[in-house]
Amino acid sequence: MPRRQSVSGEDELSRLVELGFSEQFVKRLRSAGIRSLAQVTLFNEEELVELLSLSDPEPARRLIATVRELLGLGPRGRTGREVIEEVSRMPVVRTGVEGLDNAVGGLRFGASHEFAGEFGAGKTIMALQVAVAAAAQLGVRVIYIDTERTLSQYLTSQLIKNLCNRFGIDYDGFINERLIVYTPATVDDLETSIKSSVTDQSLNNNARVIIVDSITALYRAQFRGRERLAERQQRLHYVLDWLRRLTIRAGVLVVYTNQVMTSPTGFIEVKLPVGGNVLAHTVNARWLMMRASKAKNEGVLRALDVPGLPPGFETKYTIGDDGLH
Repeated sequence: MPRRQSVSGEDELSRLVELGFSEQFVKRLRSAGIRSLAQVTLFNEEELVELLSLSDPEPARRLIATVRELLGLGPRGRTGREVIEEVSRMPVVRTGVEGLDNAVGGLRFGASHEFAGEFGAGKTIMALQVAVAAAAQLGVRVIYIDTERTLSQYLTSQLIKNLCNRFGIDYDGFINERLIVYTPATVDDLETSIKSSVTDQSLNNNARVIIVDSITALYRAQFRGRERLAERQQRLHYVLDWLRRLTIRAGVLVVYTNQVMTSPTGFIEVKLPVGGNVLAHTVNARWLMMRASKAKNEGVLRALDVPGLPPGFETKYTIGDDGLH
């Protein structure tokens, strides 16, 4: 994973005073929820000006340049070999879904993965399974952003207890120490929590996995009508881009669940993920989960756009009392 600072956030920001920034400016950074130098690198100049209510962009511009120099993040090219080696060092979560793990090795950190499907396809079970598997295999914390208010019914269920037993992690330890839950009520809540608290947890509190279940629910509900489609897509793109920054700067693993819609194609109708090109061009790996019959505990995972797999690749999965197989 990318190198992160081991110094406490407060001590880190104090270094800025030694480099010519005022105590008042550093206090303003802390009041805005910035606890570490690494957090600064996630913002661009315009965002810092807005966040800190600056009348002059020069302090924001100088701050970004100073922090990037301190952390050795200046612009430089890398060879293809360096990129390959960096990717190979990223941890991978084995999901326990044999067909997926055999096909791609699991879910790699430093990237985003989408699982789309209709109600009942097993998306939330997949999300929970990734959360438990990551905590068990890598000892990390998991941030679970529950936009559809469905997680609460699972937290005390036998399913999640069985998942913990299956992956070899103590249920109480997982619930009390490893799982951090956010339940945003609005798009503003979602975006604010990701830019502030979620980012802080990721950089400073070993929360290395971020799950958003589901990524489009709030946007579809709160930006209604075709006249607001452009605004909806811009806002969705922004939150996706912020999470993309965390995959690059912090090497986190991001997992999205997503809804689907019917798209007419000639004489047939197909189910496609909601979000259009915004999601298609931002997510690194996209899977479609399909169950032909809710009466049967089985389905198919189809690779919509998964690096290394041919278009249309499929693998079967089953839903048991201890998750997906």
